[in-house]
Amino acid sequence: MEKPRPYIIAALLCDKVLQEANGTISIIRLADRVGYVPSVLPPGFRPSFQLSGLVAVKSGPVVGDHTLRVVVENPVGGRKEVFSFNVSLNGSDHGQNIIMNMNIAAEHDGLHWFDVLFDDEVITRIPLTIAPDEPVKTLSPQ
Repeated sequence: MEKPRPYIIAALLCDKVLQEANGTISIIRLADRVGYVPSVLPPGFRPSFQLSGLVAVKSGPVVGDHTLRVVVENPVGGRKEVFSFNVSLNGSDHGQNIIMNMNIAAEHDGLHWFDVLFDDEVITRIPLTIAPDEPVKTLSPQ
């Protein structure tokens, strides 16, 4: 029988997560793709991005103390843990919101996966594509 897992309310990357004093959350500008202009980077430099993330879970059938981790997998298969949180769940509609502020140094272009693990079991994945922006074409007067 499969081990009970919490319900995922949100798992995303964005520009900013705002949390009011009463716990209300606002998500500003979802991000599943970020671009950069290669010509503005010095030779040999790679871009970096500031992003926020949100993982919101509700206990559902889960009670007790658990670990929630986020592991990023780059396009060439390299994996690195970026966050680890202890969560205490009380069952039913009790939940926890985890806000992550991060600086992402893009070593590789392409699709990156942010795996969300609950007690070392993947419960969802968040995609982020990093790619150079196409140059802006301007029309010249004729």
